[in-house]
Amino acid sequence: MNAPTIKPFGECGFIAQIEGFSSDVDSGLFANAVARALRSNDGVDDAVAGIDSVAMRFDPAHLGVDDAREMLLDATNNTPRNTARAKSKTIDIPICYGGEYGPDFDALCTQLKITADALIKLHSTAPYRVITLGFAPGFVYLGELPEDLTAPRLKTPRLRVEAGSVGIAGHYTGVYSLPSPGGWRIIGRTPLALFDGRETHPFIFEPGDEVRFNAITPEAFGAIRRAQK
Repeated sequence: MNAPTIKPFGECGFIAQIEGFSSDVDSGLFANAVARALRSNDGVDDAVAGIDSVAMRFDPAHLGVDDAREMLLDATNNTPRNTARAKSKTIDIPICYGGEYGPDFDALCTQLKITADALIKLHSTAPYRVITLGFAPGFVYLGELPEDLTAPRLKTPRLRVEAGSVGIAGHYTGVYSLPSPGGWRIIGRTPLALFDGRETHPFIFEPGDEVRFNAITPEAFGAIRRAQK
């Protein structure tokens, strides 16, 4: 693996750009392993993993600038890379595709020149891995998306995307655990509650988890939603 490129990130932070992995899944899982290692160090306020980067913020009253940079470099160099794909748990996600739950579903079928059944089969057949969580709290980046389903983000993001919405953007599929603005192409929604603020770990997803989507009917969507109340 190539040595990371480390640059300042604000007044009290550094960001390491990670290179040399053959897939975004491996890169993102490694970045999360580095972030976990950093969070246990004194003087580190937080460490956040991206798909190919790790941002670290530190407390200058407890950690000098040079020491902070060296800590980030050491973490990227010393974190084992052969465990990057270690699986945590498998999560089955029921999803109702199209209709009111997937406002971009029909347009995406037209754009990709495939049938609705083909899109559902392609999206739900292969298992995905949770690469990382961002850009909004609990948002889950999943890969690797089948090549035939890749599509760009919407030109104009929505002001609100409902919790549980499942979208496609680029080479990823993703899940909105909470309602938020977003520009991913929404193809369906799960009735599962993905966030519980009473829990120590409020989101059901963690990096490394395997996720499988199971297509359900609108009637099943309503039944699952009612059962959770």
